[in-house]
Amino acid sequence: MIRTAVAMAAVAVATAVAPLCAADPVAPQQDQPCPPTADEATTMPTTPAPTAGANTPLQCHEGRWQPVALPADPSDRWWSTGPVIALRGQGMRNPNLMSGKWSGTPLGPGNRCHVEQRAVISAGVVSAPAATDGEPDQTLHFDVAPTASSVEFSGYCLWTRLG
Repeated sequence: MIRTAVAMAAVAVATAVAPLCAADPVAPQQDQPCPPTADEATTMPTTPAPTAGANTPLQCHEGRWQPVALPADPSDRWWSTGPVIALRGQGMRNPNLMSGKWSGTPLGPGNRCHVEQRAVISAGVVSAPAATDGEPDQTLHFDVAPTASSVEFSGYCLWTRLG
């Protein structure tokens, strides 16, 4: 009887905790703490907000997500929590990121990183999206072209320009 009660309690605890373990990471919010792995990384709000300044990029600085003064220099480190963050490449004015070799590193077990890019072909013409998917728990390596017009990162990942 005691074994049955202990087993039932263990199942109840496991069932109650499982949704917490599987929950999506919380999207960064201004003035909220950021994890050490996000140090100096930048992120974009994942959904448009109606209030002034709510779509301003945030950078993890001194352990907190801080608003970035605009116009900002391109960032070499980006943080995504799952939903797409849409960025401008060098093929556009005021790029958010520069061309070169990049990596996307999953930040949680079973996560994968996804990047989708479009490049400027000629004035007013952009390419079809080119998608690259990483494997679960594996770092994704890819190139961003100097003609990239848009780059979209998704997944719970840290994105880093290499070199």
